[in-house]
Amino acid sequence: MKNLFVLKMKQAGFVVLMGMSFISCEKNPITLVLHSPIYPSESQAVTYTAERVTDGSITTAKLYETVNTINSSNTITTAGTETLLQTWNNPSGDLSFTKSSGHGDNKLVTYRWVFTTPDQTKSFNVTYATNPYPVTNMPAPVYAQGDPDDVFDLVFIPDTDITNINTFYTHCSGVIRQSFFDESHTQFWRRQHNFYINAQTGHATDYDRRAIDGPHQLPSNNSFLSFAEGKALMHQNDLRDWASGGVFSTEMQNRGTVMHEAGHSLYGLKDEYGNGTHAQQAEFPNNWSTLAGAQAAASDYGSCKEASDAVEMGSSGWYHLCVSNC
Repeated sequence: MKNLFVLKMKQAGFVVLMGMSFISCEKNPITLVLHSPIYPSESQAVTYTAERVTDGSITTAKLYETVNTINSSNTITTAGTETLLQTWNNPSGDLSFTKSSGHGDNKLVTYRWVFTTPDQTKSFNVTYATNPYPVTNMPAPVYAQGDPDDVFDLVFIPDTDITNINTFYTHCSGVIRQSFFDESHTQFWRRQHNFYINAQTGHATDYDRRAIDGPHQLPSNNSFLSFAEGKALMHQNDLRDWASGGVFSTEMQNRGTVMHEAGHSLYGLKDEYGNGTHAQQAEFPNNWSTLAGAQAAASDYGSCKEASDAVEMGSSGWYHLCVSNC
């Protein structure tokens, strides 16, 4: 599934420099389901929302919830029963439901939206943990939709410079909604992503001070994060960000850096600007070392690309397939 996703992303024209418009086969209205806060404490109220990002009518919407209790070994000790929270008939606008009582300690919560429209019935399942997460050395799932072996996994790691952890949590939610669920290609493939928050901190160093400060300082549980394709070390200080040790750094409020680095770490894309890091991968390349190679690859994209779209990236001697708005 991951290789298929990467292929489709590249065929669709998603590049590290920018994304291009994409038409989803999901029928309108395109609906984003979220919860807030993203990593609630045991007593916090949780609001579930369904945001329409395109026009279209919904005949019926239903929201369900299942609450399981887990232990430090990630074993379910008490299995919950799925409960219908609310039904909406012919609703207009965005939908929301607030569970005011909180869920309690050591909970793993799954909510399920089911939308019936004139054209289709679609369902979205999301799982999140309550804070603190009891599983030893593992990051807390805060927006999980699939088996980690089948989807892309991104872990948010707080930097030691963060002074307000709740602000960090808010920015984690912002990355999900304003980066991955806003860029048209990752929005289309949004069910192929899991997001986690790490309890242990790391520390980002400035790219321009590598010789002095060394590489990024990784969290103490870093060996337990090897399942994740992406590990974002999120800080609040103004640094020149970079990747080292399998971790990339980003200002926690900078949505663009997260998407750029995710292009590298999750999707295996190379830079598509002149002074970037270029290499031609064996499978699904987006950089070519020769003009002829890029021109020959255009036919792999069907009618989306032509040989004339092959252009040099700056004066790098490397080529990519680009349309007029690249």
